[in-house]
Amino acid sequence: MTTLYIKNMVCNRCIMVVESELQKIGIKPSNIKLGEVELENTPTGEQIQHFNKAIESLGFEIIDDKKKRIIEQIKNNPNSRRLLVSAW
Repeated sequence: MTTLYIKNMVCNRCIMVVESELQKIGIKPSNIKLGEVELENTPTGEQIQHFNKAIESLGFEIIDDKKKRIIEQIKNNPNSRRLLVSAW
């Protein structure tokens, strides 16, 4: 199973858009949540390039840097935001 991390997924509509773009290029997601897409099969490099190009035009992007991924996970998790504010 492969997981893709997607920047700027902030609502249910974002999930629907990302899922639609995956389906257009023949990639089948097994689970999609804010900022994360789990895929049933490992996509080819060409599929990833097509997907990334399609979602970039919609304001999203694949995150492959670990630090950026952590930041995006914190932004997309309401509980993380509360913890950060209360710790501050």
